Amino acid sequence: MSHDPGPYNVQRLRDELARQLPDLVRGLPSILTGLAGPDRVGLPARLAYQLRMARLLGCPVCLELFPRLGPHAGLPGEAVSRATEGQLEGLLPQEAGAVAWAEAVITGDGAEPELVPGPAMALTTGQRAHLLQMARLELVVHAAWLMFLPHSMIQRALGLS
Repeated sequence: MSHDPGPYNVQRLRDELARQLPDLVRGLPSILTGLAGPDRVGLPARLAYQLRMARLLGCPVCLELFPRLGPHAGLPGEAVSRATEGQLEGLLPQEAGAVAWAEAVITGDGAEPELVPGPAMALTTGQRAHLLQMARLELVVHAAWLMFLPHSMIQRALGLS
């Protein structure tokens, strides 16, 4: 499944802020609970999530940076490739769940999916809430700074050109 983010410009940033900010403010505690405690998201799963979001958002910088972190985060090279491309087989359950959740959240433009994808059931409700908030934050951040990258570069990163 591909997600064409469309052009990044000031209007897109304004729209993304209006869409994400209320949920980001309400969900602020979820960002913190996913870093520690029983709903902590492990580093390999967090990186798998970031890798899939990088591909879906078409961020050339993230697609260059996050794969390099794989060995340091406990995510082997093959798992890095699979997570980036949304291939769940060969990933541990929490990693596969994070990738499936990223797919559902990003293709839904940051909205919480009505149905939890099967593999994402490997994550607790708190872990999914944490990752949802992280995706919303990523959508705003990317809307802000991707507007300075040529759209053709973003399309190439997505494999659309």
